[in-house]
Amino acid sequence: MNKKLLKVNQLFLAGLLGLILSITTTKLSSMFNLSLVRADNIQNDTNNINEFNLIELGVPPFRQDAPKNNPNRSSSIELQLISTTPNQITDTEAWFERNNLSLPTYQVPNFNLNQLGDLPDYLPRSFGDNILVKAIHYRDRDFLIYGNDYGDGRYLFSYDSDSHQFTAGYDFSNYSLSPDYVESDLDFVNQSLTWVNQEDNILYVSHRHNTYAQSSLGMNGYLTAINTDNNQIIWRSQPLVCNAGNFEIINEVIICGYGFTAEPDFLYLIDKNNGKVLQQINLKTAPDYIIRKGNKLYVRTYDTDYIFEIKFMNKM
Repeated sequence: MNKKLLKVNQLFLAGLLGLILSITTTKLSSMFNLSLVRADNIQNDTNNINEFNLIELGVPPFRQDAPKNNPNRSSSIELQLISTTPNQITDTEAWFERNNLSLPTYQVPNFNLNQLGDLPDYLPRSFGDNILVKAIHYRDRDFLIYGNDYGDGRYLFSYDSDSHQFTAGYDFSNYSLSPDYVESDLDFVNQSLTWVNQEDNILYVSHRHNTYAQSSLGMNGYLTAINTDNNQIIWRSQPLVCNAGNFEIINEVIICGYGFTAEPDFLYLIDKNNGKVLQQINLKTAPDYIIRKGNKLYVRTYDTDYIFEIKFMNKM
């Protein structure tokens, strides 16, 4: 009797286990197929980048009136120097780690450096014959910059990572070449889109080339504010104020910087409402990165690391 009962129990448990496995397998299969469908949908959305209608922006003004001195206009913030520390020039990564800093970027694939990157699968690696040069990730959107090579930046796409849809695309080809330049330096004076941020309907962009200012007759290193409702320029800064790798927006102020070999090196505070220089701060060498962390601003230059305290003023 006990043996029969034991056998019945074994058969019952075996059947129950089989049923559980069957249900679990079905659910897992369904979930797996669903994830594949979602992934396919995302991939299909990103393929639309080559069908997206680009907005070709007009030729911007190329001002030549670079800041000559410290204007000391009233600003909503002030920077008070805390420290300057010589760096080893090649220890940029250690600087980021030591200060627990980061840029809001994905690492893009770069086969020249055997770099796979950490780009999400839903962001396209190319646009036509152009490669992805930079991917900037903000809370509500991604900005993708494409160009002919890793030193180029000509096309900009805004991507909504929640809906997996492109929301805007811009062709900055007309921003590339200044109206006058040293002809023998033509291969070096094409200006690339370097950094992007957007607040409401205003797009802020910086452009630079990687050679001496005299090669473009001083027409380089601009910040531009663009109204995305009509794609018109709201303002463009003076030249030679922004060739750093990025800029920061704090309250009503954009902080960027300019410098190059054998040229003056400065950090600039710029009024984001009109593009006017509020303050210029002398630096020992050219600024590479400008990063806010709390109430401190970390500035990495070619051979010196700066830390500033950000002080907020009551009014402009």
